[in-house]
Amino acid sequence: MKILKQTFKSLYYELIFALIISFGVSIGLFFFLNHLNENLYTSKWANTTYLYQQLNSTVENFNEYIADNNVASTGYEDFEKWSKAHDLVYFYIKKDNKTVFDSSLASFLAEMDEENIPYTDEEIKEYISDDVTWFNYKKYDITLSDGTAKLYIWGDFAYSLYNRIYVISIVLCGLIAFLIFILFVRKKMHYIKEISKDISILEGGDLNYQIPVKGNDELSQVAGSLNSMRIALAQQMENEKKALQANNSLVTALSHDLRTPLTTQMGYLEILKEHHYNSKEELDEYVDTALKTCHQIKEMSDRLFEYFLAFDPNPERSSEDLEEYEGMDLFMQLFSEFSLPLINQGFRFTYGQQIEPFKVRVNMNDILRIFNNVFTNIDKYADDCEDVVIDFKNDEEKVILSITNKIRKVPRKNESAKIGLISISSLMKRQRGSSKTRTSEDTFCIELIFPKY
Repeated sequence: MKILKQTFKSLYYELIFALIISFGVSIGLFFFLNHLNENLYTSKWANTTYLYQQLNSTVENFNEYIADNNVASTGYEDFEKWSKAHDLVYFYIKKDNKTVFDSSLASFLAEMDEENIPYTDEEIKEYISDDVTWFNYKKYDITLSDGTAKLYIWGDFAYSLYNRIYVISIVLCGLIAFLIFILFVRKKMHYIKEISKDISILEGGDLNYQIPVKGNDELSQVAGSLNSMRIALAQQMENEKKALQANNSLVTALSHDLRTPLTTQMGYLEILKEHHYNSKEELDEYVDTALKTCHQIKEMSDRLFEYFLAFDPNPERSSEDLEEYEGMDLFMQLFSEFSLPLINQGFRFTYGQQIEPFKVRVNMNDILRIFNNVFTNIDKYADDCEDVVIDFKNDEEKVILSITNKIRKVPRKNESAKIGLISISSLMKRQRGSSKTRTSEDTFCIELIFPKY
């Protein structure tokens, strides 16, 4: 049973099984029909009723032939011609107690170049084929052009009937085998057409439509995969819709929130411009407040910039916007600059072995934003009790910078925009590179992949 179930998981084996079934049924039917045919061949009806009907019909045909061709008892060639046209009929003709033609000896006499029969009846019997029994011949009176004669005739009509039924049985069984196989293939073709129709429905945008899964072969697996893809695509579109709504809300909120610190800053700048303060301490307080609002405005504007950058439909920069740098020198300088504030906070950085020199083409503004995002994430989410590991890998076409850190149980700050990694990915695409992230239970790793030049 397990083997049978496993077989039906493959359309290839299903087709083989259908061929075996169709041929098995047709062969079984053939043996059954052949058994009936053999019984019919040896039946009393075939050797009496049917035989005599065919003999009478054949004699009528022979009489018509004699009359139409004015055949005489000496018309050996005429008799031979009719005999060749009726190869299952054996006959001989006697006139005045003399045999004038015997179909059993016709081929023998032709080889001997004889045109008559110079033998007695007893001598003729010695040359008759064993398949022809002399006493089974039926006697008829016929009229030749030169007088009456006796026609002794016998035909193997039952064998002729057997052959016809045998051929019909073969054709019928072959047709049945073909029809059984076509029925199976037709069922599969209908299912393929059904899947094609269902795909058209999905293409029309109806992702709630479920493709029916029938059977357990490759076609059903395709239908199941299409359903899984449909569900995943619908979920992705729903997530994108929610993300777009959230981002729109974010932009609206940030745009509104920008007004508050901007208004505050403008107010303090007006105070400073008009010198409306009473002491140096009050002046410093106003300046500090104005600087704080500047930082708030900068943080909000950075988030807006990241949002538009993350959803840029054409992220790749032109060749003119990219500059060539010595890769290791550039990256080590950036790591040194961006890690210094975190080192002052207590973070530790370890570096893997440096690789052989290579060239990269990047846009410096984009690279600064990429590293700013990477180290901002480290500041927010990395555990400062564990080392941040920076490693380098390369091959003939690309170089990979990987930054791995342990994750804090509680982040230092909340990432309200939720698009830092998306921003990094978009910025890397601008450099004709890419980024990958891997997160385990307590470890986060980001890889920056740059093409080498």
